[in-house]
Amino acid sequence: MNRTRPTLDPQRLRLIESFARLGTVRAVADEHRLSPSSVSQQFAVLEREAGAVLFERSGRRIRLTPLGELLVVRARELLDRLESIAVEVGEARGVVSGHVRLAGFASSVVPLLATARSAVVAAHPALRVELVELEPHESVAALQRGECDVAVTFDQEDGSFRPDPGVVLLPLGSDPLMIVLPGGAPRSVSGLVELRDEAWVLDREGSFLGELVPRLCRRAGFEPTVAARFSTFDLVAGHVAAGHGVAVLPELAVRHRSDVVTVPLDGHGHRRVSIAVRRGSAGSGMAKALVAALRGAAAGVLTPPA
Repeated sequence: MNRTRPTLDPQRLRLIESFARLGTVRAVADEHRLSPSSVSQQFAVLEREAGAVLFERSGRRIRLTPLGELLVVRARELLDRLESIAVEVGEARGVVSGHVRLAGFASSVVPLLATARSAVVAAHPALRVELVELEPHESVAALQRGECDVAVTFDQEDGSFRPDPGVVLLPLGSDPLMIVLPGGAPRSVSGLVELRDEAWVLDREGSFLGELVPRLCRRAGFEPTVAARFSTFDLVAGHVAAGHGVAVLPELAVRHRSDVVTVPLDGHGHRRVSIAVRRGSAGSGMAKALVAALRGAAAGVLTPPA
C-alpha cells in the first residue's frame, strides 16, 4: 500500500529556523519582510505538512515544542545541504563565477572590501563582486536572507551581535582604538587624563563608542565635555580635523586621513573583526576566494588574530 510522505517546503523551514533564532513571530516577519499574520499562516501550514504540533502557546507568545526543536535541527542540516548542492552544481564547470555580494561596516569598505574585490576579480575574471555597506548588527540577518554572501563584521560587545548556528565566523584581526587629535597636535599624549580640558566629539548615543568613550573618561577621573555627536566616523574625524575637539575612533576609520594625529589608546580595547559566511557555502570556491583576499587585505591594516 502506498503511503503519502509529508513534503516540507524549504521556505517554511527557513521561517521556523528564523523563529528558533529570533524568538518571536514579529521578528521572523521583519527578517523575511512578511506580515506577522502571514508568518503565522505559514507555521500552520508547516504543522499540517509535518503532521505534528510544532508550536505551543505560552501566555501571549508561542514557543517550539520538542518536535519543533527537532525539526529546526534537521531543517538547518537540510538548508545547509541545499546550499552546498547549489554551490557544487555551480562549480562543477571548474570556474569560479557568478555574482557575489560582499558586505562590511563603513570603515572596512575601502581598506578591506575594495582591496579584496580587486584581488578576487584579478584572479577570477568571471566572478562579479558587489560591495554592500552593512553594520555589524545587520550582517548575520542579511546573510540568512541571502542579501549578501560574505560579510566583514565585528563584535561591538554591546549585546547586539548574536552568533548564529547557520553562520561560520572566521577571525580576521583586531582594530585598535586610537586617540584622534587635530592635525599638528603633539603626539606626546599618553592617556585620556591629559585631555580632560578638551572638548570631545563622540559617536551617537547608544552606540558602542558613544557609550564606551565617556565611560573611559570617567575611569580616568573626569567627565568629558561633549562638543558634538555624529552618526558616522567620518563626521567625527572631520570635526576633530577642523579643530573642534578630540575623539577616540578605531584605527580603520582614520588610518587614511592626513588631517588628524592619532595616538594608540593602549590597554583600552579593540574591535575583533571577523568574516561571516553561511555554513552551507563556506566551502565553496567563491567563499574561499573572498576569504583569502580579505585576509590578504587585512594583513596590512589589522593586527593579526591571536
